[in-house]
Amino acid sequence: MCAHSHTPIALLTDFGTRDWYVGAMKGVILSRCPQATLVDISHEIAPGDIAAAAYALSRCWLDFPAGTVFLAVVDPGVGTARRAIAVKSQERFFVGPDNGLFAFLNSYEAREITNRVFMSDAPSHTFHGRDIFAPTAAQLAAGDAFSRVGPTLDTLTALQEPQPIFTDSGAEGCVLRFDHFGNAITNFSRADVTAHFSLESIRVVIGETPLPFVKTFGDVPAGSPLAYFGAGGFLEIAINGGSARDALKLAKHNPLKIFP
Repeated sequence: MCAHSHTPIALLTDFGTRDWYVGAMKGVILSRCPQATLVDISHEIAPGDIAAAAYALSRCWLDFPAGTVFLAVVDPGVGTARRAIAVKSQERFFVGPDNGLFAFLNSYEAREITNRVFMSDAPSHTFHGRDIFAPTAAQLAAGDAFSRVGPTLDTLTALQEPQPIFTDSGAEGCVLRFDHFGNAITNFSRADVTAHFSLESIRVVIGETPLPFVKTFGDVPAGSPLAYFGAGGFLEIAINGGSARDALKLAKHNPLKIFP
């Protein structure tokens, strides 16, 4: 039984919900820690999109209570030399592959999962989510000592994404991803933009299209484009009542500019 009753285990994967993969991981968790509270962050990450998974996790992990175990499996390198890891940061635990998923953490203790107690008896080469990561998450939720996971690691694998370029005359960035509504999320963080420019006067242009910089969708007429800082803290491009991806024919890495 779980030493810590109802400890949350939050799952994030690219497995979708059509197949049995998520169910298998949950079964393993509940077999080891029946009282765990299982929470689905998302299973609709695009297959192999490590950056999208890292972004989703980075936007919500602090909304969960201390003690939460995050089980994140977007693992195109499963079965290769990439490390299986567990990470502790701000009283929360993260379990998954060392491929950039947890690169957003600034202060952490990381360990490679080598203790066989934290794995199934015969781990497969292609489903570490079930055979290594789920058992590890369950053991941690059950109160097993983090120090028993395996040897410590000094660094985590970095995540390589395009960074915006700022000059006195403006800044250049790009679209990184899209949400369910077709809103385009860029690589301009609110912190970076406000450090360089006054938000009262900036102009946003994508391609040849100037975008009004506003606070929310209803600040422009229905069907009109807009730029705003989304709840995730990054500059986003949207259509009031529509999909910016479709209406503006946007794609990942589409360039955009900010002018002061």
